[in-house]
Amino acid sequence: MNIYFDEAGNSGQNLLDKEQPIYVLVSHNFTIEEAEEILRPLKTFSEEIHFNKIKKYPKYQIPIENILNHPSINYDRIKIAYYNKKFALCAHLVDQLVETTFYNNELPYYENGLNIAFAQSLFLQTEFFDLKSKYCELLELFQKMIRTKDSDSIDNFYHKANEIFNAIIEPGEKNFFFPILKSKEYIDEILESINKFSIDLALPSLTLLSDIWSKKENVRINVIHDDSKQVEFWKEFIFFLSKDISKEKVDVGFDNRKLTFPLQIDSIEMVDSKHNIQIQLSDLIGSSFAYYAKNILLKSNETDKMANIIANTRLAKMNVHPLQPDLSLLTKKYKSTKTDINPLAFLAMKTLENEDKFNEAYPK
Repeated sequence: MNIYFDEAGNSGQNLLDKEQPIYVLVSHNFTIEEAEEILRPLKTFSEEIHFNKIKKYPKYQIPIENILNHPSINYDRIKIAYYNKKFALCAHLVDQLVETTFYNNELPYYENGLNIAFAQSLFLQTEFFDLKSKYCELLELFQKMIRTKDSDSIDNFYHKANEIFNAIIEPGEKNFFFPILKSKEYIDEILESINKFSIDLALPSLTLLSDIWSKKENVRINVIHDDSKQVEFWKEFIFFLSKDISKEKVDVGFDNRKLTFPLQIDSIEMVDSKHNIQIQLSDLIGSSFAYYAKNILLKSNETDKMANIIANTRLAKMNVHPLQPDLSLLTKKYKSTKTDINPLAFLAMKTLENEDKFNEAYPK
């Protein structure tokens, strides 16, 4: 089955971009004829439809509204991954630093949802509490350390971490923060495994939506993606996860947080949106959702007319797959079973079993 992907709000490894605080990957399985029929209300003089080029013109507002209210705009045909990028950066900090600390001290981490609670708590510190400005600086320094991996960026990050730790009064909060501080013991090992797109959102969003499509339709899929240097960068590794990692299907993860390996991806084709109407439809859907999410969900400009039009369409009412702050997750009880498989342990084991193929596939 052909699935058509396009992203909106991609700022690479800068997840603190204030102009683009939202990342969206949209996917659909519309045929050429279906895409043309959905886009029929929109008539432009351009050879290519781009939401960001036409959204400011009042004459396009009603056509866009009609498109986003088309009966085919529904979860059966469209899957969307939606990321609050600041929260995603908190999750990356937790996965890279805190998880490594827990692993090296033989402590359970993913099994009981501690990683989710940790990322939620870290985000809340950057938004609402007394040390929020220092926590925001810590996020900026973490991002810089991941991108540059030099000694100055490491020293600056852990200097700020020490500053925060010493400023914390409550013992419980100190205990919460301590694994970040202790990760300095393992930072060389952590940074050695980092590449230039390690905190980019293209890979996790693509694998998530591909897994959802293959499970829903019970088929292997062909990924047709708008030109993306990030997806191109990960392409061989995605093939490793789709073909070489395991001979039999296995669900990996805890409770309802599971992916099936090998990924059910047969091919990845990068295309120019100028020559693909389905990708142009993906762009309109994805960019519309990102615009609505930035202005309405993040309350950046709740009076924006175009954002409010989108908010009242079928698109805004669709189910999506979000990575965003959610206070209810702090009290959720995660129920792991003996048959659950730790994803990091699984990937490590399969990497060693297929070391030659992994080394060929994993980008340096």
